[in-house]
Amino acid sequence: MIAKRINIDKANDNPGRLGRYIADASHAGEKLLFAWHSGCQAETYDAALFEIEATQGLNTRCQGSKTYHLMISFRPEDEPLLTKENITNIEKVFAKALGFRDHQRVCGVHKNTNNLHLHIAYNMIHPERFTKHEPFRDFYRLSEVCREMEQRYNLAVDNGVTHEPGIQPRINQRAASMEAHSGEKSFQSFAIDHKDEIESALVESSSWPDAHSALAKIGVKIVPRGNGLAVVSIDGRGAIKASALGRNLAKARLIQRFGNYSPPNQPAHQKNRYEREPIQPKNQVREALFHQYENLRAERQMRLQESRHEYFLQKKQILSLFSQQLKVIESRILPRKTKKKLVQLLYLEKRLTLADTRASYEEKIGKIREENPFNNWNGYLKWKANQGDEIALNVLRSRLPNSSIERADERTPENLAEKNAKANASIAQSEKQIATAGISGKYRSRLTALTRMELLKAQEKINRLADACKPAIFSGTHYTIDNNGVVIFSLSSGGTIRDTGSKLYFSCDNATERAAVLYGLARFGKNILLKGNTIERKNGKGTDLPRSRTHQPFIARAQQNHQNSVRQLSELDVVRIGKRSKMFLQDNACSDMER
Repeated sequence: MIAKRINIDKANDNPGRLGRYIADASHAGEKLLFAWHSGCQAETYDAALFEIEATQGLNTRCQGSKTYHLMISFRPEDEPLLTKENITNIEKVFAKALGFRDHQRVCGVHKNTNNLHLHIAYNMIHPERFTKHEPFRDFYRLSEVCREMEQRYNLAVDNGVTHEPGIQPRINQRAASMEAHSGEKSFQSFAIDHKDEIESALVESSSWPDAHSALAKIGVKIVPRGNGLAVVSIDGRGAIKASALGRNLAKARLIQRFGNYSPPNQPAHQKNRYEREPIQPKNQVREALFHQYENLRAERQMRLQESRHEYFLQKKQILSLFSQQLKVIESRILPRKTKKKLVQLLYLEKRLTLADTRASYEEKIGKIREENPFNNWNGYLKWKANQGDEIALNVLRSRLPNSSIERADERTPENLAEKNAKANASIAQSEKQIATAGISGKYRSRLTALTRMELLKAQEKINRLADACKPAIFSGTHYTIDNNGVVIFSLSSGGTIRDTGSKLYFSCDNATERAAVLYGLARFGKNILLKGNTIERKNGKGTDLPRSRTHQPFIARAQQNHQNSVRQLSELDVVRIGKRSKMFLQDNACSDMER
């Protein structure tokens, strides 16, 4: 488990809005597992939010934020152990460790990502003394509590912050969040990767001008920041504390060697430069996709700039035209009331014209963003994955443990061309079978995970036509893809199935477990291993878990049922990509699903 504080600026400190987000009020609780409040006199959650706001309003001397936002993230395999009682007990331990045991707070557990996570909003104002409590160096205490809770509840162990002197986190929380969101390397990671070069450049220098010239070749510079020095990018797109790279870069030691700090005079020749490279492992597949991404991003940026320039030019022309018309009206000899009326009509026409121009500009910008709906590298990969690109999904997943994309650098262009040719031949054969069966090809270009889910939905419709009493499991299911390439299916019953490519994780209830087993059979074949809330393909290397009847479907019965339902299935808007057009039934699996 990992716990981190989400900093809140004073201007954005709104406990009511944060509390409604925790309760997922704007989405009718789609991503909420459960929520509660503590330390309040109010009985309902909404009333507790008003009470917290009123308590904060009684402290008028506080400078800064009055709300402490804590997020605790758990591993997917820990979900069976995270009962409501255990989660509430974990929250109480964190409250005591941070000094908020007597303070008001609202809590909620979200299930919309691959990792179940707990949001807590603590009111830093004491409900009786109305004084503010600010935890000091809380990151150490949060790490200690995480290790304690992992041991107490037998949870998976994550890395934490250490107390050892001289050891700093690799990158700070803000840079880590940026990397996780965008999928691109932060400047802090770039500086740490070039740490030896930076230290060597300073060791070989004898003065500040020499140091600035040597650092500029690496693409960085050293500048005063607060009470110390910071290493920043030449273009100012990132910074890191100089002493975090090594003690030899501390301000006192550099001043002792070079004298008082002096800024650089002129830019020198740059050998390296900080660029936002992907954080996924480097290989030919990733490089090809990143090259496409850069080209599309450059084209998108150029079109946006052209549209913006055109809009400002039109706006300038409109303002100039109406300014001239205003001068004409003012120069005419007219009664005062008539002139005033004409000026009012002119200003009204100007506002309408500017509004129409703005609407046209927004529409044009919206079309450009709709054609390329991504702002970063992870967004591009998710966009490609939603279009059915399995390679993009594998690159997105390559940061996950046991991912196969790390061996993709073994693929030569000849091998890729051969595999693409085989894939095209397979698709052509599948399309022929689809046409023979009379089934629509709407889903033939979708991801394997999505195609399997659509098959389950289609078969469920057929089964319900024969027996309307059967419960609907997959109807109404929708999906999202997160920044780690995990396909998250949200069932209509409220449960979730998370497909990481090699494993499936599901919510701990009977309906979701049944749906996950059926999806696992369709995804991996009949040889699957169910352990806790995890399903994976069985490798046959000595597992002691007995395989139940549910996990060994009757192939012959499935084939017979498929032959009897081809006519009904052809009326549905789904497709099956495979060597034989045989379908997977809800309680069974056909032989082509085993591959």
